Amino acid sequence: MGSPDLSTFQSFLTGDLLTTPNVASVKTSLVIRGAKDEPGVPFDVLEERLLREA
Repeated sequence: MGSPDLSTFQSFLTGDLLTTPNVASVKTSLVIRGAKDEPGVPFDVLEERLLREA
């Protein structure tokens, strides 16, 4: 879920999510920044590494 700021996120948690029936607690993790935009390893990097190890 994306939120424009922490205050809006907290309001959603306490005002909407935690007041929903059958929701007793919520645990969240915040991502401060992304390490990279795409998953995986680029093939040229992988091929070079495999050739060095062979």
